[in-house]
Amino acid sequence: MYMIATKIPGIYAHFKSEGTKVTDFSVLMNNGEEFNSQSLAAKKVIVFWATWCPPCELELSRINDLVKEKRISADSVLAISISEEKQTVDRVIAERGYQFQIGYDFDGAIASKFAVAGTPTVVFLNADKTINWITTGLSPLLKLRINYFLD
Repeated sequence: MYMIATKIPGIYAHFKSEGTKVTDFSVLMNNGEEFNSQSLAAKKVIVFWATWCPPCELELSRINDLVKEKRISADSVLAISISEEKQTVDRVIAERGYQFQIGYDFDGAIASKFAVAGTPTVVFLNADKTINWITTGLSPLLKLRINYFLD
């Protein structure tokens, strides 16, 4: 019961943020380019993650499977590492074979814009930059939700 009670404020905060517009942000990506939310033209799944986070590894591997199976486009996902060094993130990307876009939030400023309180935090962002859905932690139905959202 205690565990459920401690999660309620986060769930409520996520629920309240759904439908709100995200302020513009830009992030350096691992391919050397910059992603700028001002140029967002389609829906995007954004995942805030950390290399040391086992639930992040699980959720990102499930998303990577969707990309490898060509069920979703690699461009429809942006995984943003929070407060980690580029070398560490690059090593983990290579080890795990992620095929989607990766961004670096070196100081956590972008995560703050989304009120990220833990990892993984998954955000479904509409093309108009409004939050469609947001969750933190493992989401057993994530693959199903992503397919539905990006369809």
